[in-house]
Amino acid sequence: MLDLYGNPGALHKEALAAKQELDASRKTIAEAIGAHADEIVFVASGTEANNLAILGALGPRLRMGEKLAAVTSVVEHQSVLAPLQALEREGLELSVVDVQQDGLIFANAVPDAMQANTALVSIQLINSEMGAVQPVRDIAKALRRTENKVLLHTDASQAPLWMDIKVEKLGVDMMTLDAQKVMGPKGIGVLYIKRGTLIDPVIWGGGQEKGRRAGTENAAAAASFAIALRDAQDGAQKRADKVSAVRDFLLSEIKKVLPDVVVHGPSGASRVANNLNISIPGLDGQMCVVAMDAAGIAISTRSACSTDDEEPSYVIAALGADKKTAGEAIRITLLPDATMADAKRIAQALSEIANRYKK
Repeated sequence: MLDLYGNPGALHKEALAAKQELDASRKTIAEAIGAHADEIVFVASGTEANNLAILGALGPRLRMGEKLAAVTSVVEHQSVLAPLQALEREGLELSVVDVQQDGLIFANAVPDAMQANTALVSIQLINSEMGAVQPVRDIAKALRRTENKVLLHTDASQAPLWMDIKVEKLGVDMMTLDAQKVMGPKGIGVLYIKRGTLIDPVIWGGGQEKGRRAGTENAAAAASFAIALRDAQDGAQKRADKVSAVRDFLLSEIKKVLPDVVVHGPSGASRVANNLNISIPGLDGQMCVVAMDAAGIAISTRSACSTDDEEPSYVIAALGADKKTAGEAIRITLLPDATMADAKRIAQALSEIANRYKK
């Protein structure tokens, strides 16, 4: 696709080739999530998609003088929390619900936080740090029982490799996807916007993406994203079963060599297949990441979007961990081809590093 250099908005043959590829990619992504092609808006990242969903749905109405409320959770990604907090300064009434100790939202938290003027609920489908799979379908059912129309947005960026993300099944009005989370290229994302949902652009200029996102579309990246997403959804359950077995084996191996390890997040089906978040008492999380990198193993502490912030993860703190334990938290995210041998190597490296650096 790198040779596909034409601008999809022009009329020459190179442009038409790019336009055809862009249209085909939009259709492929729509089919993968059970949507219509005209409900797919290409953007530059998952972060932009989240901003478009929140600022585009609520911003114009607030500026028109409407008194609106929104609901989200304390463990959302910063690209959801930050635009909501920005709108809060413009008059939005924002309710941020807590989560249980395992990271899952309390059963009635969202319905209980609703007000008569609630216009939007934004809850992440899968938390990137501690792997909680949130009950988005149940939240959608609760919203349908309300008298007023409340938009439901979910950031599903972490989900396509591991679970079905058909939009009708989830019951969402808007859904964020990010190519880099499904083995696709960086710099391309999608916001699914259900037909009839009113969204103003947050990037103004040309009339691209039916006026919802100005800027020349990246046809080559869109085509790559479409194939990556289609492949991610094909066999997602089989992939999840395989990798969750590796993840569970990894945890058992870690517990053998580090019996005092603390596990953050839910267990069983409530945790995404490839995620493990742990604290090793006495071992600083950032020190562990650097040492594991030297051993050829890439792990993280918190969301990569928050690494400039030296405070411990607010997500792990929201689960009730004290500051010290949150500062020791590390996140191990397994790739689809992870093996039992990989798990043994990771556990052994963690053991050696803990023995060397624990205080």
